[in-house]
Amino acid sequence: MHAQRSGDAVTAHLSRRAMVLGGAGLLAAVAGCARQMPRDNRPRTLTELVTETPFYVAHRGGGRNWPEMTAYAYAQAAALPFVHAIEISVCRSSDGVLVCSHDPDTLRVTGVAHTVAQTDWATLSGLMVTSQYTDDPQQPARPFTRLDEVIGTYIQRLVVFVEPKTLDAAEPLMQALVAVKQPQRTVWKQYVNSPNFTRAKANGFATWGYVLNEAAHLDGLERFAADPAIDLLGIGVTETDDVVRHVVAVATKNRKPVMMWPITTGAERARALTLGCRGLMTSNLKTVPAWPL
Repeated sequence: MHAQRSGDAVTAHLSRRAMVLGGAGLLAAVAGCARQMPRDNRPRTLTELVTETPFYVAHRGGGRNWPEMTAYAYAQAAALPFVHAIEISVCRSSDGVLVCSHDPDTLRVTGVAHTVAQTDWATLSGLMVTSQYTDDPQQPARPFTRLDEVIGTYIQRLVVFVEPKTLDAAEPLMQALVAVKQPQRTVWKQYVNSPNFTRAKANGFATWGYVLNEAAHLDGLERFAADPAIDLLGIGVTETDDVVRHVVAVATKNRKPVMMWPITTGAERARALTLGCRGLMTSNLKTVPAWPL
């Protein structure tokens, strides 16, 4: 992915939101350490998070339970005592605002069609994210949300997995996260063959490379897993047991945890743990962590 230059206003806005966190990256020694999931709101660094088995990451802020990647969803997730990490996808508006959005357009989540990169924040800020994909579709829609609102509120106590979803968002996102100056709770998330991991590590961030069942990922898996620029590996819940076992085996050999996504049921959680995954990225925070291990 080739990065684009961001606007100074976005970086300046984030740099004013100084927060306290711990150091960057994973220690290889913690890869084999595990303890039962704590149920308290004590701030975690990533190094602390990955000692928990399982460790949870709120996928899209808990998009199965609340309108995805909205400030409201992240507030609900952050209030839960077992949530120590959240996940955010990022696109960039036409006027340089980094927004919380998995899709490059707004149609799926708002019912109104705008290409984010071609739309200014004044327009995007008036959109409402639907609840139709949640377990309570009668709940109110919630406002479309900008990244700095979420980062500024939570990165001082939660680990934040952040992914640029469009080419034009990568460079401004990298600059914005550097400006926050809180690397130990910052995880740069992309495809396992992304060229951005080395730079993310140079900026002090941890990294999570997720693996798809395709040659570009699996043929180079040994190399990716051994790469010191990649700290964790990820695998999708829809992949076969054989693919999951392969990814886990290669990652384990390189002392790196594997996280499965997106977990939505107790059965999916049980399968992930049985197959050796240590982390669970889940959109269903109301149900999945409540099931007994």
